[in-house]
Amino acid sequence: MLHKILLILIMLSASIVVALSLNNLETSAVEAEKTEGTAEISTKPSIVALATIMKNFRASLSSELLDAASYPLGHKESYSWTNTPPSMGGDRGGIRFGRLSAEQLTHFYEVLDAFLSDDGYTKVSLITKEVETHLSKIRPGFWDPNHYHIALFGNPETDGSWGFQLDGHHLALNFLVHGDEVSIVPAFIGSEPATVNGIEVLADERGNAFALMNSLNATQKENAIQTGRRRLQVGPGRSTDPFLNYDYSDFVGIGLKASEMNATQIENLRNLIKTYVYNLETEFADVWMADIDIGLDHTYFVWIGGTTTDDPIYYRVFNPAVWIEFNNEGGVGGGRRRGGSGTREGYLDHIHSITRAPNGKDYGIFALNQGPKMLLEHYALKGHHGITNILIDYSLSNLPVRENMEAP
Repeated sequence: MLHKILLILIMLSASIVVALSLNNLETSAVEAEKTEGTAEISTKPSIVALATIMKNFRASLSSELLDAASYPLGHKESYSWTNTPPSMGGDRGGIRFGRLSAEQLTHFYEVLDAFLSDDGYTKVSLITKEVETHLSKIRPGFWDPNHYHIALFGNPETDGSWGFQLDGHHLALNFLVHGDEVSIVPAFIGSEPATVNGIEVLADERGNAFALMNSLNATQKENAIQTGRRRLQVGPGRSTDPFLNYDYSDFVGIGLKASEMNATQIENLRNLIKTYVYNLETEFADVWMADIDIGLDHTYFVWIGGTTTDDPIYYRVFNPAVWIEFNNEGGVGGGRRRGGSGTREGYLDHIHSITRAPNGKDYGIFALNQGPKMLLEHYALKGHHGITNILIDYSLSNLPVRENMEAP
């Protein structure tokens, strides 16, 4: 026992040194260090196809636009995204849709189409085009479909690690290609109005959640349903991601655990998770889903709100490899035209969701969240957990206070 305690103290000391060292490094030094970890250029056909389409977009840009959009891997711009409309101020970085020609923008949507599944692309296209155009008619200049920003990281011409970010109102996607791997986290997706041109943008995100909830028995519902304010717990910040280096351990044990579900309920849970994971192109989503299935028994499902389809709701799914949150927000734009921000109609008409990777894969290996993994030791040593196969990133650097930092 004494040996184990001494070992833990040594590891904690090392963690503190690493965390302080990262906090004290100059940005340029950190970027250089992270860029050294780039992978070899992949020869996998699907990755080659992604790189080719991204190269086509890059080639369509003038040198001025390409320079404005480009950042090294690990740059702080990776974490500089928010849900607030760009018109509210702040430097979003990269290049704005409004600076692109129709041909250049078409090339960028081809990039999105390649990285996203058909369902994922439909959602992103609806949000950036139809939903934001709808809002722009309510308040021109404040909401604007030209106000989405593109940032490029790394260079597919020379490296096997590269990515890009799409950042704007109700949409922030962070893609990374690293060798044969592709990720899309963090991913913020929202919509107001919830239905545009007769299409409910996030219909499956609500529908599949109710399918799971309605399949639970009374005891299971008691475990899943929590009290408190409906809000995203690990959502967007006002200018940068406040949840880099985040410790999710406070959420372990809250809600209904998947190991307490029957086969039908498990399948409903998986369908709900897949609604988010399979926004990514199927080949790469399959890899992510396999990681999720490994820890499926350690998944927790939480619900806040009513249980009828007319109720505004919040839910989350917490798995070692994926974090999902969904919330019906108060009406801000289109919701005000349907009865105001505090009405049931206003809440149902405004949706926010976030998808993350709590096992340290947000932003990929070039993010500054690759600190020492201490949470595994925490679970193994604490008798009330008794878990030894969970993978969640942990850091001893200053963690943000968990509060809702979302914006309209």
